Amino acid sequence: MDTDLLRTFIEVSKTRHFGRAAENLYLTQSAVSFRIRQLEQQLGVTLFARHRNNIQLTAAGQHLIPYAESILLTLGRAKLELARDQAQQQLLAVGAPLFCWEMGLQAWLDHWFAQGSQPALRLETANREQLCRQLLERTLDLAILAEPSKIDEVTVRPLAEYQLTLVSRTPQLNLEQAASQPLIWLECGQQSTQQGIPSELLQRSPTLHTASVSQALQHLLAHGGIAYLPRHLASPALKQGQLHLVDGAPTLIRPLYLAYRHGFDQEERLGNLLAAPLIFGARR
Repeated sequence: MDTDLLRTFIEVSKTRHFGRAAENLYLTQSAVSFRIRQLEQQLGVTLFARHRNNIQLTAAGQHLIPYAESILLTLGRAKLELARDQAQQQLLAVGAPLFCWEMGLQAWLDHWFAQGSQPALRLETANREQLCRQLLERTLDLAILAEPSKIDEVTVRPLAEYQLTLVSRTPQLNLEQAASQPLIWLECGQQSTQQGIPSELLQRSPTLHTASVSQALQHLLAHGGIAYLPRHLASPALKQGQLHLVDGAPTLIRPLYLAYRHGFDQEERLGNLLAAPLIFGARR
């Protein structure tokens, strides 16, 4: 059945006037009358009792109203769900730890997005365990990990590297002197967090433990101490003399990985994404 006939019937039943129904539907009055006759012929009943300036629903017309409204409502819901399904197929969900977003990961994705490579993005923040679980549950398409996943169903590819440098609010500190300073611990992973960090610092209990670069930086500037921070994010404070490098402290190189489940249906599109190197601190 043509749903336009049902919509016209509903409008006439509301207005009880063919002319007003025609205006509301942007039709001519003759088109409205024709549609009502078509519907009556298809159903084999009379829907309106027509009197001069007085249009009333018949008993059959009264009975049809809830069915017509239900059909149109169901059709509308079906169209909405189908549109959502289509949008979901075009949506790329990307997740990463908080410190990755703060370091500039989104700018890299934005550059790729601006090229028309992806019609829609959903960005999420989570830790490594949550990201891997979401990949397996298919609620996430891509994940940025500080450590490679060991899950068989997940493909892992090297993505980028970044530098962590030991900084302090106090100038001219060497590593031995820094060991007595309050320690701010930036959580950038699990196994990789402690790798390469001087043993003098590992023996300390942090005064602040956070997964946020901005929180670590703000605490360091406000209260002093030492922290290993991403070099490109600490650079402005270093140039302004608010922070200082700790003499003799090694610079730490940390990797990042791109992870996605096997059989990812948009894997071919990753070529364009990976073709643009992710270099933290670089300007496009």
